[in-house]
Amino acid sequence: MRLFAHFEGMVSTQEAVFRASIAANVPVFLKGDSGIGKSAFIRDYATASQRHLESVVLAHKEKSDIGGIPTVREGTTTTTEFAVPGWGHRLIEADKGLLLLSEFNMGEVDVQQACMNVLQERQVGENTYLPDSVAIVLDGNPPERYATSSELPSQIANRLLHLDWELDRQAWLDGMTAGWPTATERIIDDADARTDRVAREKSLVLAFLDAHRPYIHDQPTDPAREGGAWPSPRSWDNAIRVLSRIDEHATDVQTAVLQGLVGHAAAEAFMRWRIEAADFDLRAVLDDPTAEDWSDHHPSKTLTVLGAVSTFAIEQGSLDVWRDALAVLMHCAEATGRKDVCLRSARLLLSRAPKGAKIPSSAEETFGPMLRSIGAWR
Repeated sequence: MRLFAHFEGMVSTQEAVFRASIAANVPVFLKGDSGIGKSAFIRDYATASQRHLESVVLAHKEKSDIGGIPTVREGTTTTTEFAVPGWGHRLIEADKGLLLLSEFNMGEVDVQQACMNVLQERQVGENTYLPDSVAIVLDGNPPERYATSSELPSQIANRLLHLDWELDRQAWLDGMTAGWPTATERIIDDADARTDRVAREKSLVLAFLDAHRPYIHDQPTDPAREGGAWPSPRSWDNAIRVLSRIDEHATDVQTAVLQGLVGHAAAEAFMRWRIEAADFDLRAVLDDPTAEDWSDHHPSKTLTVLGAVSTFAIEQGSLDVWRDALAVLMHCAEATGRKDVCLRSARLLLSRAPKGAKIPSSAEETFGPMLRSIGAWR
């Protein structure tokens, strides 16, 4: 069964989430009923995006098939190392690749655990790593409906974007009626996220977590929930990476990404908070600090905008951008009379000034005394 028709029309929410996770190099776990075309979709996607596909079916594998077989190496000293599996060699040699760990939650627990280093650190064998050009995808069935499938161990579950996969009945009917398309389409899934988008998403997430600290790490105690998405520093970091690849106005895709990485409760809380906090144009603010009405801001939005400005300036490493960012902070402090709101971003900018930067005396006078009082600056 081929399910390639979706590439010709509009991209569904689940496909948009899948493509964003691939672009961000965050492993994605497609979980759905048997026979609905999960593997077919992945194969078609690999063909369309010109990726070499390696399918490793965990239900038929042993631990050594993932971690490698111990091999003796002769030299000045004799050592034992784990050899890179054949599928790892082929993916490393390919221009672009996709590793499919199929029927993942049907594999034995020790086989699943052997995948942990592959999933997050991308390690195969002893000291060999998959390049960033290799995407990692898993598929499996819901354990509540299939006795042979199990809940994932928490340490594996937290490394993944969980995506409940549903059959697109209309696409299947259209394909069966009119025939499946044969021409492949180039899928742009490997473009870098714009630096300003990364800075924006990072600032939004960090400002939200600063105000809602229990969500930074909230591991469930219920084994069934542990095997799904839940918030941790690792899953929030993955969320920033994936969100930066999504259209800023695609709230349905953003919500699905967050639900798949940090769980429903944290996702809903963040999206409610984001509605107000995300309403700003980073580049416009850098060009003209008066583009924002600072006096009308909720403090959480001020923190978010300033965080995005300072993060972007540091990541750019440009003297001109650094000066523009500092000007935004100075204007905000003057317009609001709230130097304290600017302190975190001021500390970042002033402590990581680019080469050749000279800190203006006005910035020294505005932020210096408060930063020194908390031991945050010389």
